[in-house]
Amino acid sequence: MDTKFTWSTTQKGEKALLYKNYLYRLRRENQNGSLIYVCTNKSCPRVITLKNDAIIQCDVTRYNHDPRHTEDAQTVFTGLKRRVITDVDQSIGEIYEEEVKKFRRANLIDI
Repeated sequence: MDTKFTWSTTQKGEKALLYKNYLYRLRRENQNGSLIYVCTNKSCPRVITLKNDAIIQCDVTRYNHDPRHTEDAQTVFTGLKRRVITDVDQSIGEIYEEEVKKFRRANLIDI
């Protein structure tokens, strides 16, 4: 099982998990310290269980909708959201240009 994921945010600004281009929000924390994340698409039955920032359980066969964005695009969006919230003295256009340039340099591709 591929257990690589990245942290992201939901549209409401809550911490979220991005796994295989699908976004999950925290549903609950169990007594054993594991965290249950559910797909942000309310009609999707997908659930991921994390413990110590590692995926310990995931059903990869039950998506009923298309992915949110490509992982590359989601990485840029997440960086943009963080910067817009924290760099209040800079215009959104400037932040956008900087984040896209940073992404291009890191990945050596055009978007």
